[in-house]
Amino acid sequence: MPSAKRKISVSLDAELVDELEVGQEGLSKQVNDAIRDTLMRRRRQRLLGELLAELDIRHGEVSSKLIDKYQAILE
Repeated sequence: MPSAKRKISVSLDAELVDELEVGQEGLSKQVNDAIRDTLMRRRRQRLLGELLAELDIRHGEVSSKLIDKYQAILE
């Protein structure tokens, strides 16, 4: 069953709308999908932050040397 929809008004930068209108999907669906993706990313980041804080409490903070090591690997 589809989610209930609410009609709202938002203002978007013109270049964003232009790019979205080129897509095959409707503007509302694309905006809805983009907001859903952003909210999911925010939730994951919040949960990851909470997990890391809990691990710091249980096991102590990670040393800056170890952080630097893995940052170098990721770059």
